[in-house]
Amino acid sequence: MLPAMLGCEWEMQTSSGERVAEKAIVSLRGSLQELKAVTEGFESLRSGAKRRQDLCLRVWSETRDCFLYSPLHRFDWQFLPAHLLSTEGGSFRLELNWERDNVFYGDEVALPLSNSSGSGVTNGLTLFNHDDPSLGHDNWFEVNLQAIGNLSQIPLRLELKNTTSGEPLADFWLGSMCLPGSGNLPNLVFEAESGVGGTVLTDASASSGKYSRYDWNGSGWHSLASWTISALDVTRLQGIGLLPLLRLFGAPTEANFKLRWQLRVDGMPVWVGPSSDLELGQTSLRMEPLLIPWGDLPLRSFAMAQQLVLEAFHVGTGAHRLQLDDFLLLPQQTFAAYHAIGSLKQNASLFDDQMRQSVWSESGGLELTTHLRVGNGHHLQPGSLQRFYCFQREANGAAPIARTLLVRAWYRPGWRLL
Repeated sequence: MLPAMLGCEWEMQTSSGERVAEKAIVSLRGSLQELKAVTEGFESLRSGAKRRQDLCLRVWSETRDCFLYSPLHRFDWQFLPAHLLSTEGGSFRLELNWERDNVFYGDEVALPLSNSSGSGVTNGLTLFNHDDPSLGHDNWFEVNLQAIGNLSQIPLRLELKNTTSGEPLADFWLGSMCLPGSGNLPNLVFEAESGVGGTVLTDASASSGKYSRYDWNGSGWHSLASWTISALDVTRLQGIGLLPLLRLFGAPTEANFKLRWQLRVDGMPVWVGPSSDLELGQTSLRMEPLLIPWGDLPLRSFAMAQQLVLEAFHVGTGAHRLQLDDFLLLPQQTFAAYHAIGSLKQNASLFDDQMRQSVWSESGGLELTTHLRVGNGHHLQPGSLQRFYCFQREANGAAPIARTLLVRAWYRPGWRLL
């Protein structure tokens, strides 16, 4: 309460929509200098609401014994009719108008995260840049939504700390999907050697210690290998966009390769995706998003299993070779691609705050911008289990399996008043 502010009349509104419009009446009496300070303060809020996305209405809840916050999307103020003339007398009333989320959030709470290296961890969980049977070698983390009682979408604040020495972290991707009920999440990480096609070779630097080599002759499109998506996994994937991220084992020795996916159902091709260029020296590739299953199924029973076929093209008529280590179908129920405009060095952290709609990095206690986010960012979804997958890449396009990140997350409990 600034000097000259006598009080505020506000009646909280409810709505069945995502946002609610409200107003408040503020009564003022004081010196001209005090009154001017108040109006300048409200004008600063109006200007700030246009520039930034972190302005909130804060109220005290006696029931919950804490402050509650509701993000504002619009804020304005005006003199009440006939009150402008009363300013010289040292008193008048103002009308404040705003539009806010139809939900209130509490203070931040550390979010327990789990994978095979730890369960319910809040002080930092390690993510590797691959997923194989070795304990802790996970490129994912998950949240037990039932344990925190999540019944609505809740914004997250994430910290992703680069714990790898040597090459800084360049582009990376983070996506999640939610299991609405009981059961298991679908498999989204595929080793090359688990497919049908190619020659399987052994190397300790490959994910799971193996990779596949594909050799062929001639120009045109050539099928390299296929992987089967089970009936149960196809059923659970309906409606979820998937971003394929491939890791090659070594760079191709030829330029101008193209890769694409083909989807087959009951042995018949039903969809062919757009081609992605694989350049000379490139050892990882982000391909165009795809949907599995093909088509919108009613799902009165399980969907039929489907085959995902990787095809390659080269204009040359001679012998060609590609070597694939593994690939990730990154889910996009919540999604962000972090494109590097700088580099995230060892022990520096990137923060993504969904409530503020802000992404920034910190190094040595100082803030800087290293990445731009593409995508809507991350929130907790209603359900039983939510899993986040990450794929990391260095500036030269390499995606070493030994790269690591340390992830922490926070959420704010939310309450919607209808």
